[in-house]
Amino acid sequence: RNGLNIVLGALAASGVRRVALEDPGPELLAAIAVRSGLSVVNVPVDEEGIDVDGVERAGVGAVVLTPAHQSPTGVALSAEKRHALVAWAERSRATIVEDDYDAEFRYDRQPVGSIQGLAPERVVSIGSVSKTLAPGLRLGWIVAPPHLVGATVAQKQLLGRGAPALDQQALAALIE
Repeated sequence: RNGLNIVLGALAASGVRRVALEDPGPELLAAIAVRSGLSVVNVPVDEEGIDVDGVERAGVGAVVLTPAHQSPTGVALSAEKRHALVAWAERSRATIVEDDYDAEFRYDRQPVGSIQGLAPERVVSIGSVSKTLAPGLRLGWIVAPPHLVGATVAQKQLLGRGAPALDQQALAALIE
């Protein structure tokens, strides 16, 4: 949630006014978007993920997705829809927010690649170690495209300076 607060605030500060959310989607996401100053457009999810045509018709500057394992339906965004979404974002100069809340857990299929890898200049990737290590660590990451880095850093500074340094260093040592 902290990452979503930061990124949605950064999008609003960068001029985005409307954001598309998956319907159904994660609880509290609409409240976070509205709190950030964004108008919300709910876009339906089917057996292949979000309705990309619906995102385009919504006239939004950003879309927030859980594409690896949609919450709460569990569907993975199909390859066709991933590419269509990237094409929409490039045409519209819009941003895709990829919430990678549990992509490391795959019990029913092979892992899928990130959308951020397809269009790093259009996609913000958010993730955390809450499910793999411990929610109490409160450690996560945001990979933002260059045009959103300044606004993202500014939002992070407004919401808190960071996680404890010792926890960050321990995680870095574990990853290393």
